[in-house]
Amino acid sequence: MERQTKSGKSWWQRLMQKEEVVEHDVDITLPELRQAIHEYEQTLPKGVNRTVLLDDTQEIDLTRLKRHLPGKPRQRFFMSKETFYIVPEEERDIIYEMDQVQRALDLYMEQEQKLPLRKFQQTMQLDLARLREGGYLKTLPKRPYYVVDETLIVSLEPKPPE
Repeated sequence: MERQTKSGKSWWQRLMQKEEVVEHDVDITLPELRQAIHEYEQTLPKGVNRTVLLDDTQEIDLTRLKRHLPGKPRQRFFMSKETFYIVPEEERDIIYEMDQVQRALDLYMEQEQKLPLRKFQQTMQLDLARLREGGYLKTLPKRPYYVVDETLIVSLEPKPPE
């Protein structure tokens, strides 16, 4: 017969009892989230990228980042599947638009073999009207997009001058 303690549990039950971890809600910043995603991505098998964190709406599953965050985030975040750009919930329309622009640029480059840049711009701003007129975009985006380097990834910010 097992000996029980004051708590009414045997030593074996106490040993096997999982310690309850109380998660506290925290506000996290985009840099903290980016760092957590980077750390998480380092644990993934080769060939698997951070998009495994996304659900169908492109929301980031923060429970999978639990080990890399200081607590349970109060906010919700979304990420572009094409560019990995991360935004808070209230700006999530940006990532859907950005993904459309990135796919349009990729298709345009594949077919035309040149960048659809606005003329007389030093910022490498995409000519979104040309992408729309060519049938690469269904709707004209609300904001300008830029190509920042030879990887041809679109961005909301132009590449800073060197």
